[in-house]
Amino acid sequence: MRRRWLVLATAIAAGGCGRDVATRAGVPYDDRFGADVMDVYLPVDGATARPAVMFIHGGGWSAGSRDHHTDHATRLAEAGYVTATVDYRLVPTAAYPAQEQDAQCALAFLRAHATDWGLDPARVAVVGYSAGGHLVSLLGVASDEPDFQPDCAAGPTPPPQAVISGAGPQDIRIWTAIDSVRDMVGGSIDAVPERWDRLSPITHVRADAPPFLFIHGSSDWIVPVAQSRDMRDALVAAGVDARLLELAGDGHLTGVGGASGREDLGVISIDPPEAWLALTDFLADTVGTP
Repeated sequence: MRRRWLVLATAIAAGGCGRDVATRAGVPYDDRFGADVMDVYLPVDGATARPAVMFIHGGGWSAGSRDHHTDHATRLAEAGYVTATVDYRLVPTAAYPAQEQDAQCALAFLRAHATDWGLDPARVAVVGYSAGGHLVSLLGVASDEPDFQPDCAAGPTPPPQAVISGAGPQDIRIWTAIDSVRDMVGGSIDAVPERWDRLSPITHVRADAPPFLFIHGSSDWIVPVAQSRDMRDALVAAGVDARLLELAGDGHLTGVGGASGREDLGVISIDPPEAWLALTDFLADTVGTP
């Protein structure tokens, strides 16, 4: 089994495994907000009860879109996973706790359509990059936080079965001077200190958290790699399976082109082949193979 999965993981890292994929674009997961939509990628071979992977984009909580993860989601769908890429409400239009409520609502909506889309709701992993890495980390450790409970039709929902955070902020209290962070929190750290604590995943570490994989460039000047190191260490100390892949010399963005070669997308730390080998191996260990 392990040998077969290594062959599959290597093929995914090289660019997919050849299954046909049906795409359902622009699916609203909360009809009240135009921003709350997802694209869903379905392997076309008739299988059911598949593991699923949901991607949440970065952009400082104020920019970006689900398009940044189109290629990532397609590659995993070609390998047999049901995948989804998610948009959410952005700052400054929407502030605390909108972004995390949307993340929970999207996860709940994906699970609620398990029968329709052939996925197993008990085998769902979440992947996020930068601000998205922050939001998926909160999904892993703070899904029961009262302020984060979504009031959409699909929510609330339990934590995901696995979390992959690429260069995600884990303690936002070091960015008190950044406008987009203050906008996301909804006030300064002096005005609403409890929100800064609540929105920092590291303050929610718990023994029953799902497994975590952190992927982070060692030369990231925007989100220092210490954010992932400290969160990994805190989770391990609590008895949680938490792993960290450090990419030597990589920054927060290492070029343009993204995974699909688009010049409007940055190359991020989950794009390199070694990151994909770690990511797919982690998925196999946690939510299983398709």
